[in-house]
Amino acid sequence: MTDTPESGRRGRAGTLFSGVPPAREITVFVVAAYAPAWAVHAPLLFSGAGPTDPAYGLAATVYMFTPGLAAVAVTLLVWRPRGFARALGLTPPTPWRRVGGYSLLAFVLLPLLGVAAALVAGVVGAVQLDLVNFSGLREALADFVPEQAAAMPETGFPTAVYLSALGLLLVTSVPALVMAFGEELGWRGYLLPRLLPMGVWPALVASGVIWGLWHSPQLVIQYLHGGFDAARVGLFLVFCVVAGVVFGWLRLASGSVWPAVIAHGANNALNMVGFLTLSAAGTEGNALLYPGGLGGLVGLGALAAVAAVLALTGQVRVRAFDRAGTDQGRSRPAR
Repeated sequence: MTDTPESGRRGRAGTLFSGVPPAREITVFVVAAYAPAWAVHAPLLFSGAGPTDPAYGLAATVYMFTPGLAAVAVTLLVWRPRGFARALGLTPPTPWRRVGGYSLLAFVLLPLLGVAAALVAGVVGAVQLDLVNFSGLREALADFVPEQAAAMPETGFPTAVYLSALGLLLVTSVPALVMAFGEELGWRGYLLPRLLPMGVWPALVASGVIWGLWHSPQLVIQYLHGGFDAARVGLFLVFCVVAGVVFGWLRLASGSVWPAVIAHGANNALNMVGFLTLSAAGTEGNALLYPGGLGGLVGLGALAAVAAVLALTGQVRVRAFDRAGTDQGRSRPAR
């Protein structure tokens, strides 16, 4: 039996991945995720407050939990599967070591892509790199861990201080992981599996588009206050689709939402590590070509390269273990 949605049409294992997506249920989910997202940003839109206003940061924190809350509500009240945790990918149909392996891969992959993007940006002239004295890194360390940075050697790579700062960064990144869970529970925990009857690639693209457009309140505020122009808005939406392919692959390959959560959190918290490590002091990125991290055309290219490799090697597919647990996705009869 091949690991494709189409093969699931044969027998009882096809109940989750054949037919058509539950349009009404998905519509309810999208409305439940989008409406609060706009509601928490409405005061900023009406008052004209911009991204530098503290209220913007508060609204951003709150709204990142709206997809997860929508997923929980729709799963419990509309979908009502036999296994809530299994249906949302919280408990996998595979051994936890598989989930752990893909989670570790996700944690390493996103920062490494940030390093690769910084190197490519240096090659194409989007940023200036310093691979000898690491002046940009020294500047960043002086701001982040000033006491340890005072003891840095004058030349070479400041390994001890770097590792100390990296450990502190990991500790302070926990909130980013929590907020990523708020998103991924909705997008890859709930939405992607429910769209799979469309086929794997249509489901990945559709979920990525829905994820990207969910950012509209913040994109509007950024646009109105000069943070994003039309080109950067469009680039961000494409980024969401491509990143959604990578995050979605982690979800499908592991049978769990946790690797996607780790990848999303690592992207939000750690994708600038490569740029800060390799750039020269005072260098500034190009907003459209490469602003740092996995942003711009260069960052998008790094993610697209991973998605292309996954596609060409046949990794983006529904696994057999998903069909083995399809009873978890079947709705309980209404009372």
